[in-house]
Amino acid sequence: MKNRPLVFILVISFLLSLSYSFYFRIKPMVDARAYDVIAVNIVNDHGYREDPKKDLAYDYAIARVGPLYEYFLAGIYKIFGHHYEAVWVIQALLHTLTAWLIYLISFLIFAGHDKRKTIGLWAAAIVGFYPDLIEISAMLMTETLYLFLICLMLYVFFRYFFQPNNWLVLGLGAVSGLAVLGRPPVLFLLPVVIFYFFKNKKFLATIIFLIALLAVFTPWTVRNYQVYHKIMPFGAAGNYNFWTGNYHGGSGEQEQTQEHYDFIATHEIKDLGDESMRQFKKFLSEYPGEFVKLTFLRINKYFSVIRPMGFWFYQDGWSQFLFILSSALASVFLFVFGLAGFIKSFKSKNKAMYYLLAFAVFTPLVIFVTVVETRYRFQIYPFLAIFAAWFIFSLASLKDFWRDLFWRWASTILVANGLIDFCLNLGKISEKLKGFF
Repeated sequence: MKNRPLVFILVISFLLSLSYSFYFRIKPMVDARAYDVIAVNIVNDHGYREDPKKDLAYDYAIARVGPLYEYFLAGIYKIFGHHYEAVWVIQALLHTLTAWLIYLISFLIFAGHDKRKTIGLWAAAIVGFYPDLIEISAMLMTETLYLFLICLMLYVFFRYFFQPNNWLVLGLGAVSGLAVLGRPPVLFLLPVVIFYFFKNKKFLATIIFLIALLAVFTPWTVRNYQVYHKIMPFGAAGNYNFWTGNYHGGSGEQEQTQEHYDFIATHEIKDLGDESMRQFKKFLSEYPGEFVKLTFLRINKYFSVIRPMGFWFYQDGWSQFLFILSSALASVFLFVFGLAGFIKSFKSKNKAMYYLLAFAVFTPLVIFVTVVETRYRFQIYPFLAIFAAWFIFSLASLKDFWRDLFWRWASTILVANGLIDFCLNLGKISEKLKGFF
């Protein structure tokens, strides 16, 4: 076996994900339950909807993140029946493939580096063993699928970067379209791809890419137009986040008010997008200072190292505390070393890494102006894993690694940011932790 360390990482990653799923056997709740219900309705020929008895114009399904994940679940149910075990196995496999893709991406980006294999192994291990990603793979949530698609998109992009081929462009457009249908914020990564094509005067590649991209979107867009008589390529979820994250007295997190519920109860869902943008523009004009404050708070929360996963309904007591602790430690590790590598990469002369930088910069931008939740940060984890792996390797060659300027900068920034978050949310943090002490 040529690469035993990689095989070991991937096998253990798969077994951890699978074991976690079958041990906790997490029942779908809230968003996960909605995805499950929609998938079952698709299989039963009721279409993409949550309640077959409700008028489709008022059905909330189109305001959920999708539609790719719901159809992904429907496909599994169609083949294996309505069994969560099949989903857990497939998602464990997707999680493992994501770690493998991270290795391959690192191997491409650091072409010419004599230790690129080692860097790739570190990056794959960070993703494969990351507690939050293992946990989310045990739930019926969109993250495992769309992270796999993002990493596949990155892999195809960097394959093309080093070995231009129009078939790769076609694949890149198709995978990018699927990734956006899995999670619309992925759309904000596409300008980096298009910039690369234009900068290198690859105009035919741009056309092929856009055609493939549109081909993926067209069926869903046509379906929505036929149902709602309105062009909605991404559904209503995207615009709604501008409203739920920006209102007077809000926190910048996804907290719906009675006003949100009242509108949904009395209006057709197709109107939700327009109303959301109207409310967002109104908020900007009436409370510009508060919007700036909320944006700062979202940035603070996004990069805060004191926001671990684990506060879920399926665990309690010491098992939950241990998971939260492992998540917190992993978060500190990933963000400190990832940010250090991110900062240091500005001084590198690696053109491929500059594009990785650009992808990383564009990834959180829409979240900064809409809503932030801990799991919404997952999209940047693959990038941070690669930066962290590269930086850790560079530290290994230093005798006094603690003197490294980039490491100190990253540590200082993240500790300060975490302290600010801690002070601003002391009451909420105490409330969450009081059950353990």
